[in-house]
Amino acid sequence: MLSRMNYSLTQLEYVLAVHKYGHFAKAAEACQITQPTLSMQIQKLETNLGVVIFDRSKKPILLTDIGTKLISQIQSILFEANKIESIIHLSQSGTLEGRLRVGVIPTIAPYLLPRLLPAVERTFPALELTLLELQTHRIVEALNSDEIDAGILATPLKAPQIFEFPLYYEPFSVLCKNDHELAHFKKAKYSLLKGDDIWLLSEGHCLRHQILDVCSIKQKQKRPSRRKYEFESGSLETLKSLIDKFGGYTLLPALAQENLGANCELIPFERPIPAREIGLVYRREHHKKELIEALGESIIKAIPETISKIRKKDLEVMPIE
Repeated sequence: MLSRMNYSLTQLEYVLAVHKYGHFAKAAEACQITQPTLSMQIQKLETNLGVVIFDRSKKPILLTDIGTKLISQIQSILFEANKIESIIHLSQSGTLEGRLRVGVIPTIAPYLLPRLLPAVERTFPALELTLLELQTHRIVEALNSDEIDAGILATPLKAPQIFEFPLYYEPFSVLCKNDHELAHFKKAKYSLLKGDDIWLLSEGHCLRHQILDVCSIKQKQKRPSRRKYEFESGSLETLKSLIDKFGGYTLLPALAQENLGANCELIPFERPIPAREIGLVYRREHHKKELIEALGESIIKAIPETISKIRKKDLEVMPIE
């Protein structure tokens, strides 16, 4: 028996927009309609369902208890509905074409994307990309809310309802100034790493935690000792410049080891070599799975063979947290 409830996919999209922005005017602007139209459609939906989805007395606007229970189902309905359009489009075109919205973490984006885009252009010219630089937690949130189709980040996440496809492994090396005590060693050892002059990324970057795993946990220290100068950056390039001009050290993943300053030394690790796993993640049973797999193929083609040939068995892959 068919449900007598009457609602449209467009109305459900408006609900998600208000949930995202917490504001009717901002949601209407994002949906490219007027606020009265959006408000009317959501009110009509609530009347048809016989429930109140939003508590309009709150600023920002919040979901009611029943709205909270409905929102994940609304996301699932829209996600499944998009599969229909994707199946029809791919069957009619006969080629891999379409747009992907992809989140990329900041410690990968500046090093991978300049290599990736030419590879996509050569191999899948009909693939269009919208690329967003996001930290790991935001990529997971955006995947779950269907704001993006896929993410490129350090794995494993082990997050529910998210599929992970490992792409390549990036060994870490020590980057230090040429007068640093570490510069005198041909191979870096965990026991040589101290916390008093290490430069770190700011909180929220998973690479920060991986570096602390190598430099601190290996030495049974919870955190680096207090130092005279402290600066936490969101950019590996800033850290590279600080080391070249001032001193100290950090750990650099393989793709970030180009364009080093004249005063820098790069020291490889002795075995076991610490590394991070880079993967492509997306929601399970994604309706754009073929496009996402094409993106993964392009990434593997884009990275240098010296990295793509590296195998996990030769490394100690650091956890995300």
